[in-house]
Amino acid sequence: MSEKPAPETAASAAAAPERPATGQTPILQARGLVKRYGRVTALAGADLELYPGEILAVIGDNGAGKSSLIKALSGALVPDAGEILVDGTPVRLPSPIAAREAGIETVHQSLAVSPSLDIATNLFLGRELRKPGILGSVFRMLDRSRMRDEARRHLDDLGIMTIQNPGQAVETLSGGQRQAVAVARAAAFGNKVVIMDEPTAALGVRESRAVLDLTLRVRDNGLPVILISHNMPHVFEVADRVHVQRLGRRIATLDPAGCGMADAVAVMTGAVDPADLPEEAHAPGGSL
Repeated sequence: MSEKPAPETAASAAAAPERPATGQTPILQARGLVKRYGRVTALAGADLELYPGEILAVIGDNGAGKSSLIKALSGALVPDAGEILVDGTPVRLPSPIAAREAGIETVHQSLAVSPSLDIATNLFLGRELRKPGILGSVFRMLDRSRMRDEARRHLDDLGIMTIQNPGQAVETLSGGQRQAVAVARAAAFGNKVVIMDEPTAALGVRESRAVLDLTLRVRDNGLPVILISHNMPHVFEVADRVHVQRLGRRIATLDPAGCGMADAVAVMTGAVDPADLPEEAHAPGGSL
């Protein structure tokens, strides 16, 4: 059933972090999350651990509970039971604002950018910088020049060179460039975790390549990433560990270097019991 693991790119091989050790404290952890909608159980005791300096891919078939899990971690959904920990400390995330205050930023599949506004305004949407003194405190005037300078710095930090003018309207950008703006916003304000939901789903080959490189740079800049994706080649190219979700809970945490895409798909669909995989297929830092 095994196939040859996807080859590493030069960028990922050169900058790949050390594999998470079991004894490390997860930077973000979910324990026994339960969410029910009447008779439907979306999460049935779901667990997740994200360690510093890694990209954790979350995969699962439709109805596996991926969306509910990510919504719980991003504050868009309050679980009925279980707990969420940040740096080993239990936290309550009753809203996306609470998740942001905890340092968790999410890049949603819909991007949540305002096309009619410029790039800098989108980056600071809801966190606008105001002019110093009475102009900002009383007249509430925005410091647009400072926001554009800061936006340029954030784009440069992530190596986004295809966007030259932070004053450019988002509606004039390509799909990949809009995705880059959303990722830059998350990386600018997230100080713990960046969650990326299907970032390459609506992109072409070239733009997908740029977003994957951007994901690696976010990790290399010190922010661990949770990547939700159905694209197995992309998952195996950038992920350090693969969290497999099935029927509302985690059934395996796989090491992309020790198993193939066919193994991951077989576990995800229930065709193979994770216990039947060789030891090297299982990643450290997560239990079955």
